[in-house]
Amino acid sequence: MIRIRFSLVFIFLWIGLTACEHKDLCYDHPHFAKVRVVFDWTKISNHDKPEGMRVVFYPTDDESNTWIFDFPGGEDGEVELPENDYRVICFNYDTDGMVWKENGSYTLFTADTRDVRSPDNRTMAVTPPWLCGDHIDRVILKDIPEGSTKIVRLTPVNMVCHYTYEVNGLRGLDRVADLRAALSGMSGSLNMSGDSLPAGLSESLLFDGMVSRNQIIGGFYTFGHSAIEGEPNVFRLYLKNRSGSMSVLEQDVSDQVHDVPVAGHIGDVHLVLNFDYEVPSEPG
Repeated sequence: MIRIRFSLVFIFLWIGLTACEHKDLCYDHPHFAKVRVVFDWTKISNHDKPEGMRVVFYPTDDESNTWIFDFPGGEDGEVELPENDYRVICFNYDTDGMVWKENGSYTLFTADTRDVRSPDNRTMAVTPPWLCGDHIDRVILKDIPEGSTKIVRLTPVNMVCHYTYEVNGLRGLDRVADLRAALSGMSGSLNMSGDSLPAGLSESLLFDGMVSRNQIIGGFYTFGHSAIEGEPNVFRLYLKNRSGSMSVLEQDVSDQVHDVPVAGHIGDVHLVLNFDYEVPSEPG
């Protein structure tokens, strides 16, 4: 009889301990939601699909615990993350040269470009690579029925403008050994969640070009022109001849930049510049 009582007491203690352990495990480990991320590519018509897309989930109650997933080829895929309310940003990750700032904050996350020195020693910014993306201000991933999957649909759009240019009226182009070009009154940064340009930012962008027959032509991506009122957009052309001399030609192209309608900050522009200039053959 004593042995039986001892066994019963041991069984009850074991059941109690087991119940306590189960309860602790339930509280210590959050429930995970199964999510299918779907990319709708119908808004991208002038560019191939990127190498891949990065999706960042920001918990609304603690942005420091972000969840980041990569989707090669921009293809749909399934992920799991803790049940919570989230805000979401996605963008293509084949963006060599981009500088990402404040990526721990949904509202402050910024795409930026690095500074560079122009041939006449001015501080300028390099142009960004092609960028697309989307954002969602609220995604609720709570109380999802067991065995079901929540769909999060993202529709990437172009987040950069495509600028092209042609320079006419130059003679002696066979003497050009190197060339650079720049455009002032532009933005070198983009707020990702707002898909908008930072207020009060105006920079000069530095980019390349090439000689093509009797013209100089080129193209580059940009986040868009600055909204600072009254500031001109000046195109600057740097020509270095084979003797080492540098020629700098300037032209105000504000009318051409602002005549193109924009959707938000996006508007593709083709600049036409006309000079009457001969590239010198001698130094000086």
